[in-house]
Amino acid sequence: MYRLLIVDDEPLVQIGLKTMLAKDHTDTIEIIGTASNGQEAWDIISQNPPDIVIADIRMPVMTGLELLSKSHNKYGSVPAFIMLTAYEEFEMARQAIVYDAVDYLVKIELNPNTLSAAITKAIQRVDKVKPAAELPKTSSNSSLEDLRQKLMLKLFNHQVLSQEALLSEAAKLNLSFDFNRYIVVFCEISSDVPASGGDSFTSEALDIYSSSISMAKEIISRHAPCQIVSIDLQHFAVVFSFTEDKPVAGTMDLITEALENARTMITSYFKATLTFGIGSAVSTPIDIPVSFDEAKTAQQQADNTNPIRLFSHIVGSNRRSGKDKLITAIQEYIDDNLNGKLQLNEVAEVFGLSPAYLSVLFKRNTETGFSEYVYTKKIDRAKEMLLSGDMKIYEVADALGFESAYYFSKVFKKVDGHSPREYIQSKSDM
Repeated sequence: MYRLLIVDDEPLVQIGLKTMLAKDHTDTIEIIGTASNGQEAWDIISQNPPDIVIADIRMPVMTGLELLSKSHNKYGSVPAFIMLTAYEEFEMARQAIVYDAVDYLVKIELNPNTLSAAITKAIQRVDKVKPAAELPKTSSNSSLEDLRQKLMLKLFNHQVLSQEALLSEAAKLNLSFDFNRYIVVFCEISSDVPASGGDSFTSEALDIYSSSISMAKEIISRHAPCQIVSIDLQHFAVVFSFTEDKPVAGTMDLITEALENARTMITSYFKATLTFGIGSAVSTPIDIPVSFDEAKTAQQQADNTNPIRLFSHIVGSNRRSGKDKLITAIQEYIDDNLNGKLQLNEVAEVFGLSPAYLSVLFKRNTETGFSEYVYTKKIDRAKEMLLSGDMKIYEVADALGFESAYYFSKVFKKVDGHSPREYIQSKSDM
């Protein structure tokens, strides 16, 4: 049985809801009480928490929206809220989505079918989140989904060091990695609504970004098994999971269709623009960050004309040869710019890649680290310059972008096994 609380300041609405619930949900729903305003409801929730709350969005003393926000901040996604609205309250209903309501129903259209559909959504939410009660309590009262989100963000940022560690953490959170193919999508949400300046946003801009993310989650998850991860108020990622018996090309078509549906609906509702990047398929969960970095790179190439870009189309239709070309281009760039510092983040920016992805890509395709490759090339050039006899050691160090002659000598010895002076002397004795 799922415990339900009705919150509405109109007695007739309370009676109507009780009647419909008694008719169709006797075996699944237990009505634990009613309240006439948000404050009364909050007192009940605090003392005797329900699983589901049906609440009018506009009430005296404390509105349903304020009640939803307060409950979400303290308890997370459960109780699951179903909001009742009037047509003219669409802006408030949209805000309810931001605060994680499972559904909102227009009062004059309320009937047993629409109510049952909303109850089903609420039950699915409760079933999904309830195992969090079995987890140790944290000081922030994180829900199970909050903890899953944090784990996925750590994974994206290359902070999970091994597949064993990932699977161990995922098991504790009931997060499944039982598939053998994963594709990551990276999305950016843009709007014409102006921010207040700097990194801060107006409340209207925040509403649009958050509502767009919520609607995208709802639409995309209907098409295929996926985990949606909110990154910030302008970006989110989708990790699609499937098995190798499904052709990758067909899966890409399915993903593209899901993204296009989400983009069309969000543009229609919120006048926001979505652009997507799709990474390549990877076969193990620990490689999901590679697909994420590829998706992020592809999204940077997307625009209103081409809102959905595949990484494979950017580096070439053949993934392997495309990556070979990319690595070759990076190596040529390094060879042509040995007089610069050639830091990882700067080179990554030149090629539209994330530093983490460039590091992984370079190591896997050249069997040497990025910094090791750069310093080896710099020292090869330094040897030529030192043997020319026209430059002193400190001048060579400065010409090759080293911060000091001391640091140059240290790197030289690490690469060659000799100091610059020892190297010059060895060649002079020959």
